[in-house]
Amino acid sequence: MNTKQTEIPDSLPLDDRLSLLSSHYRRYLLYGLSQYTTPVSLAVLTDTVTEFEHGTPAEQYRDERLKIYTSLYHNHLPRLVDAGVVQYNQSEDLVDIGPNAPALVPLLESTIDHDLSASGNGLTPNAVDVDALQREQSH
Repeated sequence: MNTKQTEIPDSLPLDDRLSLLSSHYRRYLLYGLSQYTTPVSLAVLTDTVTEFEHGTPAEQYRDERLKIYTSLYHNHLPRLVDAGVVQYNQSEDLVDIGPNAPALVPLLESTIDHDLSASGNGLTPNAVDVDALQREQSH
């Protein structure tokens, strides 16, 4: 059977999917991306990741926010871009959902409970809509 549902899981090997989701920063970035109409700026996603990390508004953690932005920009975002999970327009600093994002949705759905139970974070069940990562790409 050749349906979109059967093609999605094969877009990324399982080991790659597990590796991509091994970092809570990458999971938080994807959770954050699911909250917004995309594309969205990396600065906004950094605020969201910082808030998920600390459970309070990002402006209370300016130094930490800068460290998170740097880590996302230099480490986590390039990994997600290389895997086709997100697209990044560096000149406009905008992040969008990539064609391989749907391959991560089933695993993200399993990590949400773990991430929600982590003490002190700002995640709430309403903060995560991983189904939004499965939207059709127009480009």
